[in-house]
Amino acid sequence: MIDIDDNDNCGYFPIQIFETKGETQTSSKIIVPAIPGKPDPYEVVGWCSDNGGKPCEVSVVAVGDSGSGQALMIYGGDHGIRLRPVSRIDPWQIDSPDQIGEPYLLLHTSVDLIFS
Repeated sequence: MIDIDDNDNCGYFPIQIFETKGETQTSSKIIVPAIPGKPDPYEVVGWCSDNGGKPCEVSVVAVGDSGSGQALMIYGGDHGIRLRPVSRIDPWQIDSPDQIGEPYLLLHTSVDLIFS
């Protein structure tokens, strides 16, 4: 179940319920080699409300998806997830123009994720 209150990272997102299809993997950061509409790989962290917003653990699990059968869902903290291109080394911060906030991310199951 994903339930995100209104926040600076990704705004309000109403409750979404997904059926899990496997074990959850958790990491401090996940590298996603391809995101639809973006040419570069991205780092993904969870985003938590602690201290006005900061990175936290990020998780991935296979879920049922009505469009493709199964998908990989990447989700994070109580304020969603945060993404930045791997080529950027700027700190994780809410006002960075190179970073993106999302409630969660659904990817095709064939995507090779890198956990670190």
